[in-house]
Amino acid sequence: MDAEDLRLLEAFRGGEESAFAALVIKYRESIYRVARHMLGNHEDAADATQDVFIRAYRALPRFDGRSQIYTWLYRITVNLCLDLRSRLTRLPLLDDEESMRDLPAGPMIEEEAAGREIGRIVSRAVAGLPPRQRAMVVLRLYQDLPYQEIARIMGCSEGTVKATMFAALRKLRRVLAEQGVRAP
Repeated sequence: MDAEDLRLLEAFRGGEESAFAALVIKYRESIYRVARHMLGNHEDAADATQDVFIRAYRALPRFDGRSQIYTWLYRITVNLCLDLRSRLTRLPLLDDEESMRDLPAGPMIEEEAAGREIGRIVSRAVAGLPPRQRAMVVLRLYQDLPYQEIARIMGCSEGTVKATMFAALRKLRRVLAEQGVRAP
């Protein structure tokens, strides 16, 4: 386990509440980004991030230290987001389409607008993946986690992660090709 995380964990277990606040500060942006990619909008991601840390606060005294704290937090995040996604009935708001219409014209602005459009298409393609595939894609492509860490977070084998990623990336390439976006 990371030395700083171990020190914070021990301090929290010793009654030092500020140690938990330090963990929140250290990991909140990463947790939010995972939730944002999985849930598709700021409001749900912010709520999920708060819920993750509430759950972590309650469970941290029982945390056994067999994994990294960030792995444990990501697992809470992924499980919470998978549960929330199954209960949400509205489509995610992936970008503000109004802002695209109000951009002034010009070569640099057109390039930026094209890049934002491609980003929106990719976000929609990722959002259209089945939940477990989406979770693995978010952890690998957006959080840059190795397959071994993703396997720990998702509670499966590294081979399962690789096979799932292969299938997810094949789907993404197909969807992106249909939208006229060339995927690497």
